[in-house]
Amino acid sequence: MLRDRRWYLTPCGLDCYSCPIRLRTDEELAYWQSQNVDPAKIRCDGCRSDREGDHWAPKCKILHCCVYEKGLVFCAQCPDFPCHPLEEWGREYEHHARAVETLRKMKEAGIEQWLGQYFEKKG
Repeated sequence: MLRDRRWYLTPCGLDCYSCPIRLRTDEELAYWQSQNVDPAKIRCDGCRSDREGDHWAPKCKILHCCVYEKGLVFCAQCPDFPCHPLEEWGREYEHHARAVETLRKMKEAGIEQWLGQYFEKKG
């Protein structure tokens, strides 16, 4: 299914539009196969997809807190942003740190204004 580009911007600030897991690139599938993981199990359609089917981490605590507990679209909308769990997550990987920085920019500019500018740049 072809989805709007905005669909792939996650509550935690990741932009999964060009994610190699979502795209199932040959390189990504070969990596997982080298780790003895069945490439057929490497699937994700972003955080807004069916949590039981095509979602990489259906038990994600950040997703659960933001979307299910607080009814928000992005963590940047939370009065507790940035919370300790999000900051800890942001220290795990470079792309997580960039995602938290994205959320900070969203909060500063205002969500809708930031989204407009972001997607204008992305085309």
